[in-house]
Parts: sequence; structure tokens; C-alpha cells
Amino acid sequence: MHILQQFQITIMDTLKAIQVFVTIAQQGSLTKAADQLNYSKAMVSRYLDHLEHVYSVRLFQRNTRKISLTPYGEKALHYCENILQQHNLLHDLAAHEQQSGVIRLTCGLFLYQLGLNRCLRAFKTEYPEIQFDLSLTENALDLIDGNIDLALRITQKVADGLIARPIFDIASTFCAHPDYLAQYPTLSHPSQLMQHQCITHQSHSQYWTMTDNEQQPQNYPINSSFKSNDVNALYDMCLHAQGIAMLPTLMVKDDLAAGRLIRILPDFSAVDLPLSLVYASREHLPQMTQLLIAFLIEHLGNDLNPSI
Repeated sequence: MHILQQFQITIMDTLKAIQVFVTIAQQGSLTKAADQLNYSKAMVSRYLDHLEHVYSVRLFQRNTRKISLTPYGEKALHYCENILQQHNLLHDLAAHEQQSGVIRLTCGLFLYQLGLNRCLRAFKTEYPEIQFDLSLTENALDLIDGNIDLALRITQKVADGLIARPIFDIASTFCAHPDYLAQYPTLSHPSQLMQHQCITHQSHSQYWTMTDNEQQPQNYPINSSFKSNDVNALYDMCLHAQGIAMLPTLMVKDDLAAGRLIRILPDFSAVDLPLSLVYASREHLPQMTQLLIAFLIEHLGNDLNPSI
């Protein structure tokens, strides 16, 4: 067995043995201590032997009728009670720290405005001692170098070494303002996009991937007249008749219903992109981060789309 593993096992055995010793002293009997701890009497006896072996002393005088503390045992009991008290305080402190502190989170502004804000407020109501350090950007920040605990990203792939938990599929809609459409030729097929002004995200500024009614994905080149890494900027330009945009359906559904924007190419659809929780490692993930991940998986879909 590895030396470190031996050391850890010895420490844990000794701590359990101390608990057994204190319980025997309190109960005045190995049998009663075994009942109290839900151990067998043989196990209680082994832990007591272990503790006496570790410190090379006799803690109890034992005969067939009763046990009593030796003079050394009386002194040791005081120290062992303190050890257990300090252990319990440390355990309580660790439990408290696991549900308090700062979570460093990053996501795009539009996701925050569309529903993450409500989700985080609800989370803070449930866990008021957890704080947030939120970076609003659609750039893929380096989680390790930036000391970031969690990222919300709309992407089909993440960098090697990162873990992505998909939680919600983001649908997109191709749309434009009626005033823009009135100035340009009718658009009936994606191959005509090069004749139009396209408002694009920096990550999709050369072509848009569309599927037709037969669900065959194809890339169509586009003429990007305005591009940005911020979806809100694309939305603003589209709403002011500056071109055709591919925007999250959640963002434009009210504008489409009100006629402020018009859906184009209704026989073609954008490929849904998964919204994922991205983090660096499953190992030693703080409990407060695990709590947030579970909370977002359960609630964020509803907060982003209250109608579902």
C-alpha cells in the first residue's frame, strides 16, 4: 500500500479510536459504547486496542465486572474530548464554507438579460451567503487563467480539458426589419444572401449553416456588412433596418409577433446550438459550484423561456 494511503488510514483509524475511547468513558461499558456507536463490541475493542497501541499506554483497567480509567486514561480523556470538539468545529466550518464564498461566472449579456438574472436572484434567495463575480462577455475566456468557476456558452464544442454540460438548446431565427426588406429584392433562397446586407456574429461571419425541410445541413456564404461579438449589438442593428440577422428566437419572438421584425426563409432553419455549463474539472468541485450547476440545470430553461 502507498505510504500516503497508510498515513491517511492511520489518522482516520486513530480519530475513530479516540471517539470510541471517549464514548466508552462516557458510557462506562464497551457494550453500551458499541450500542451508542452502532458498532459491534469486537470493533469497539479493536479500536480501543489500536489507541492504546498507538500511544503505548493502558487507558482502562478491565476485569470481568467493570472498567475504569487509569490515571493516564483520565488525563487522556480530557485531551481526546478537546480533539473531538475541535474536529467537530472544523467539520462545521468546512460545511459552512462550502455554502459561502464567491462563484466566478461568465456569460453573454443577452443570456443574463433574457433569464439568467432571474435565475441567479432565485439562487441567492436560497443561498444568501454565496456571492457572485460575474463577467459579461461572449468571448471564450480562459477559465483556468481567469480563475473562473463556471461559464455559460452557446457552442457545439469546448476546448480540450473542459467539461460541458448541455442544459438547453438555443434556436435561432433569420429575420429582418420590414423597412429593410422593402429596399432589397425578395429573398426566396439562401443562395441569394450574398446580395443582401447581413448582420453577423464574429464566430459566424462567413457563412450561415441552414437545414431545409429534408433536414440537410448546408453552408451558405453571406455578405457580412456588420459583425460583432455581442448579440445585443446585432439585435439593435437588425431592429433599425440595417440588414438580415440570425438571432436567438428567445430574443426576437415578441418582435416577430408584433411585426417589428419579419422572419425570412421560412423553409430553412438554423441549426440549434446547445447552451452548456462549462467548467474545468469534476475533481474537488466546490459544493457551492455543484449547487449552482444543479440549480441552473433545473431552472434556467424555464427562466429563459417562461412559456415552456
